[in-house]
Amino acid sequence: MTYDPEKYREKREKVLGIRKRGFGFGTIAIMVSLVIVAGLSIVTVPQAVSYMATRHLDDAIFKLESASTWPENVIKEINDIAGVKDIVKDKHGARLVVTYDRRQVNLSSITALFGQYQLNVTLLNQVNHHQHQNTLKKEEKELETS
Repeated sequence: MTYDPEKYREKREKVLGIRKRGFGFGTIAIMVSLVIVAGLSIVTVPQAVSYMATRHLDDAIFKLESASTWPENVIKEINDIAGVKDIVKDKHGARLVVTYDRRQVNLSSITALFGQYQLNVTLLNQVNHHQHQNTLKKEEKELETS
């Protein structure tokens, strides 16, 4: 009959004083790595989802040459164009920020609408939506600190 080490394992461990307590190293390593990965995903996943949802958006900033404010019917017609996501007027009413999806709408179709209403409009800037939002956040922080 051959010697079976498993048969007397418990007796050997009892004599040698080997006791199994707690978790093994592998289990602890897996738990720590899961906590680290979960923490990093909580930080990065919302930013990635936000970027993926708005990556095709551009902002066009227009200024009305006359001192009057933007006509509401023009704003309504711009908003009715397929692909225009948002329109924001500034405090004074002279500037208009149009957020649009560059896959669906060209800037020329928006500026053509101004021509139909015979408005003297200047395109101040055309910038990526994320870049514009980051610029606005930085400006707000500078205003808060000063």
